[in-house]
Amino acid sequence: MTAAGATPIFTDIFAEQWESLPLALKAHYANRPFSNDRVTVSGHLTIRMGPLLQLAAPMLKALNMLTPWTGDDVPCKVTFRSKPDSRAFIFERHFDFPGRKPYLFRSKMIPQGPHEVIEYMAGGIGWRCGYVYESGQVLLQHRGYVWRIFGMDIPLSWIGECLLGRGDAFEESTGDDRFRMRMTLSGGLFGRLTAYSYEGAFIVTDIQYAE
Repeated sequence: MTAAGATPIFTDIFAEQWESLPLALKAHYANRPFSNDRVTVSGHLTIRMGPLLQLAAPMLKALNMLTPWTGDDVPCKVTFRSKPDSRAFIFERHFDFPGRKPYLFRSKMIPQGPHEVIEYMAGGIGWRCGYVYESGQVLLQHRGYVWRIFGMDIPLSWIGECLLGRGDAFEESTGDDRFRMRMTLSGGLFGRLTAYSYEGAFIVTDIQYAE
């Protein structure tokens, strides 16, 4: 298959809402499926995590899940990639924590139909979320967790909710090439002890279309 003439991956996900997106968010989601497209955004994030999660930092680093450290205004470059053999929307988040080696957190989103995706992280853990544009914001709405194993998505049901808590996020345009965002992970069995969040602002710095 080829990306020639294809529309962005997220056109089908946002469905009837795609044309309403502001320019910055359309640029953010410009990647086409089955291509080598690449979009880069740069900015800074403030990262917070509960004390129990901080104790688990070595495990987070080993598993390449979330970020293993906290910080204020941490420089972050995110590259959104497509692959020639799939409809995946790939995140490559590069963090430059002061005094530490650069850290890469990678995940990928797979469309599940209008207004729904699953974001897969290391080990096949997937976050199912609704994707809607309402009142000037893109809202990522928690719909549970799955475990991808042998090509199948196994719902984690209440186990995922108890251990991982609830994930939510939003993105909002602040200019033709700028947006701000916030992601939170809260609740779960240990409440604030394992809470996690990051928020900040980004500018779209590069868009490359390639077959």
